[in-house]
Amino acid sequence: MASDASTRTTAHPAVDALFLITAVGFFAVLMNYYVTSTGGPSLLASTMVPIAFVLYVFDALRKNDFYTKLGVSLNYLIAAAYIAVSLYVSYYMYTEFEDLGTERAGDWDPLDFYVGGAMFLLIMEYARKRQFELFILNIILIVYAVYGWVVPGMFNHPGLSWERIVTSMSLEDSTGIFSNLPQLALTLIGSFVLVLSVLRAFGCIESILRAASRLAARSLYALPQAAVLGSFGVAAVSGSGAANAVTTGSATIPAMIKSGMPRENAASVEAAASLGGQLMPPIMGLSAFLVANFLDVSYGDVVARGYAPALIYFISVFVSVYLLSRYVGTVLVGFWHIAHAFLGEYTKLKIDGSGIVLGQLLQSLKAPHADIGVNFHMRSHMSGTIENALL
Repeated sequence: MASDASTRTTAHPAVDALFLITAVGFFAVLMNYYVTSTGGPSLLASTMVPIAFVLYVFDALRKNDFYTKLGVSLNYLIAAAYIAVSLYVSYYMYTEFEDLGTERAGDWDPLDFYVGGAMFLLIMEYARKRQFELFILNIILIVYAVYGWVVPGMFNHPGLSWERIVTSMSLEDSTGIFSNLPQLALTLIGSFVLVLSVLRAFGCIESILRAASRLAARSLYALPQAAVLGSFGVAAVSGSGAANAVTTGSATIPAMIKSGMPRENAASVEAAASLGGQLMPPIMGLSAFLVANFLDVSYGDVVARGYAPALIYFISVFVSVYLLSRYVGTVLVGFWHIAHAFLGEYTKLKIDGSGIVLGQLLQSLKAPHADIGVNFHMRSHMSGTIENALL
């Protein structure tokens, strides 16, 4: 036991150094892509998703949160295997990317199948450890995709082979672990996260929170509207609901919670406002390009006609959030007045305690009306305070 503890303590600096080196390299590759766009988002996702898994492994080792029920030596052995597989997948996808998308598309080599399947299993293991509900959902959907012929009724289908499942979840860049969502996370959302990190380093986020706190102090209903307004501005330049939520939600959600709004309401306000990033021109979501393609019209026509529904959406969000903030604010104000009244009454009871003692003293001196006066004062003062609080 002592040897394990000493091994873990001495190994941490090396793991920290490896994590830092990998993170700096990851950052350098992303910055190079943001400047040059070399290779496109598909190549970026195919090579950097395995590196992101390497970062997860190093981070789990740093935090002693990899496989906590196993020994230290076994943890490092499993981590080394995971990292080796991930690095090889990244190298293989980078060197074979063009052939995978042209010559061997749909007719994969056995090595292609094994490399893609290995990375898919690693991502599923990550989902099992960090998002178990999504892991179970994926298992259910995979089983349904393979054995759909067993399901009766309208959901019946002939079923897919296991080879088709593995390739669609790994090698094909339109679906699976290298699809549009990882590409979006590494490109658009990643750039916004980097900008947000710079803003946080210079104290801009804290300034926004302080300004939001002052705004909330002036009006109980202004802060949620500020969140909607901020999402409205970011939506015009992001075209992504996820990027909108990451950019504005990191500042507005804590501020709304700090002002007294329940957590679920604060998150729902930001989610509803950020969803407008898909609708707000001129930079709209992927659906705008699909509409332009299906209708055989220019993207400019879609943008020109997209302002009206986007503005209607944000106006409806403004009204809904205002009504929600009025309701939440009224409840909070009512509870605050009641609590303040009873706290004030408790303080006055402590002060008026001397009057009770004086009344008892006068009663002992045969002053029969003194205790009546004190009791009447306490009773009328208490009833008046409770009545004002409840009104």
